[in-house]
Amino acid sequence: MSDTLATAATVSVGKVQRIFRYPVKSMTGEELTECELDEKGLVGDHLWAVFETATGKIANSKNPRKWAKMLTLRAAYVEEPRVGGEIPPIAITFPDGRVVRSDDDGIDQALSAALGIDVHLSTMENVPSTKAEMIWHEMLGDNAFRQMGSTNEHGEHQIDFDLYGAEGRSYDLGNLHLMTTSSLDHMKSINPDATYDPRRYRPNFLLETTEPGFIESDWVGKSIHLGETTSTVIMNTVRCIMTTLPREDLPLDRATLRGLVKHNTRVVEPFGDWACLGIYSNITKPGKISIGSDVSVSVELAPALDLGF
Repeated sequence: MSDTLATAATVSVGKVQRIFRYPVKSMTGEELTECELDEKGLVGDHLWAVFETATGKIANSKNPRKWAKMLTLRAAYVEEPRVGGEIPPIAITFPDGRVVRSDDDGIDQALSAALGIDVHLSTMENVPSTKAEMIWHEMLGDNAFRQMGSTNEHGEHQIDFDLYGAEGRSYDLGNLHLMTTSSLDHMKSINPDATYDPRRYRPNFLLETTEPGFIESDWVGKSIHLGETTSTVIMNTVRCIMTTLPREDLPLDRATLRGLVKHNTRVVEPFGDWACLGIYSNITKPGKISIGSDVSVSVELAPALDLGF
């Protein structure tokens, strides 16, 4: 970690390089130059979800057989969402170039046809359930989370789980997802044939950092400051088969996950050993962030937060 002090209690670690927002869970999102955080996350992030009409479960590409096509859809707001304001409509771009808005009468029909499953698009305020599915790939080994699942009709190990993010958001865990260029560069150096691209991992913020290795793992339990904001780093970000799936111009690449299993498996309570890349944090001070904003980390541990699991 850099020795340059940002304040008496924090250390400067880099700058914000890229900002990503994902209006709909498991869809490709939009890249921003500036944003605002409220107490639940990046404003406008993960406010929408697609759910299966028959089961009420949220569509989630962690079950690739069923939901991998979600990643071929791109969602963007038709107008900028504001703190405390009404949720604006979104426009969804389909693989054939069609654009259908969330307030168009045919949106559910278009999504159902594209996904091959009868679905409904909804804001998270109105979903019937916060339950989703994950398929556990054998390369991840065994831990307490895996043991929550069972074999499905396709012979896959399926885990039905509840989302643990903020109410009204479709987050799995944590309210912000951060990743450093240091970690990505480290994995590229170890496994240069694999496609370690931040778009695989869907962070809200890619932080440009210079210290080598998995530096963000050292920040767990500390406060991190991005621009005007502060949040507490709660855990390493656990990884799954979804990160290996094709999206945009990225190919299917199981080697990316295999490399993390080999080189960055960590103990993540309460689950146990799990391949990781990046960190989750929960917001303690909202505010504005832009590309180039300074990033600093507290020297001491922050007060513990109740994570709800």
